[in-house]
This record gives sequence, C-alpha cells and structure tokens, in this order.
Amino acid sequence: MLLTVILLIIFSMSFSKDFCISGIENPYPEPFLDYLLRKHTEKAILERGYGLRCDGDAEDIKPAVELLRETPIAYTPQQRVSAYNLELKVSLTLGKDKRTFSTIVSYSQPEGGLGDLPRRSALQDAMGIIYIDMLDFIGRR
Repeated sequence: MLLTVILLIIFSMSFSKDFCISGIENPYPEPFLDYLLRKHTEKAILERGYGLRCDGDAEDIKPAVELLRETPIAYTPQQRVSAYNLELKVSLTLGKDKRTFSTIVSYSQPEGGLGDLPRRSALQDAMGIIYIDMLDFIGRR
C-alpha cells in the first residue's frame, strides 16, 4: 500500500508542469510589495500542484505591479491624514496570456508611533484578496 502511494506521488510529479518566476517588475520603491507578490505567486503555483524550476521546459511567469496608489480618506482635527484607501493592481503574464488583478483596501494610521505596520498589513490584505484570483488564473493552465 505504501509503495503504491509513493509511486503515485512520483508519477503525478513527473507529469506536472513547471513554472519559472522571472523577475518581478515593480516601478515603485517598495521591496515589501516585491516580497509579497513573489510569495503569493509561488504559493499559488505550488498549491495548484505545479513545480517551481527555472530550467528545461519550465514556462515563464512574469508578475508585475501595475499600480500602487494611496488616497487619503480621513483627517484628524489637526489636519493630519489618519486613514487611506490603498489601491493595488498586479498582473501575471503566462506566455501570451496576461491577466490583471486589482483591489482596494482601507487602513488607518491613528498615530505615528506605529510606523509602517498598518500600511504593510493593508498590502498583505490586498494580496490576500488578489491571491484567490491568481490561483484561479494559474489553475486554468
């Protein structure tokens, strides 16, 4: 029984498609966004049962950040911005197919002592929303 399971796993892995994530295109000086986009792209590929390898007949997948915009939506009585809408638009290119995914999330920065944490949390939330569509796009290949 164990031998059958092992052979089944090896057999299924030998026929799975491999993807190679070429560099992430990001025109914004935001390394955390690069990290999130790569992490979610890798996760979607692996969750769909494909492999990550950049040799041989691996198909190139090119993630790109199309838009990162933050719009102030609330102000404190001292006229400082306390809440933002973060709009994120990313795309994946597989061969000749290109698909763009976008979402808008809100976050607040109630005090300056929190630094960049609310913004990073908003980026993670946005990528979590986009991830579901990325998973569907990669699964259709």
